[in-house]
Amino acid sequence: MGVYKRLSEVPSHRRLERYASEYEDADTYERFLVEERFDEVESERCRQKYRLAGRRWKEHIESRGRHHALARPADVEAWLDGLLDRVSLNTAYNVYWVKLEQFYSWLQHHPDHPHTYHPLWMAAAESEHAGIVWERKIDRGRAYHE
Repeated sequence: MGVYKRLSEVPSHRRLERYASEYEDADTYERFLVEERFDEVESERCRQKYRLAGRRWKEHIESRGRHHALARPADVEAWLDGLLDRVSLNTAYNVYWVKLEQFYSWLQHHPDHPHTYHPLWMAAAESEHAGIVWERKIDRGRAYHE
């Protein structure tokens, strides 16, 4: 999950919003795609799904006044609440959650980014809709190992 399990545990000097000026005008998701994902993803259809997930996430998070790399767990929950009203649970997980989870995991492990916590995982641990999507992930893992 990261160094911190709940946003309330994160000291103010470690909160992602503190870094807003460093991310201004940066397309961090696109950098993630180019540096991390697109070397492994050969299919154009799969690349389009990554771009769709990123585009929709950026629209949501920017409407909440934040950069797409600097989300709060509440941003994730609000997004999933609306998303689950429009798409199936499988689509929410496969098309959106998986890509954003990879993005924030990349941020956590990349030396150029100050991410000491994972907003999706925090949301999954504490919020209804993110928890539902997380359960889908767990169920898929169980089915894979059976």
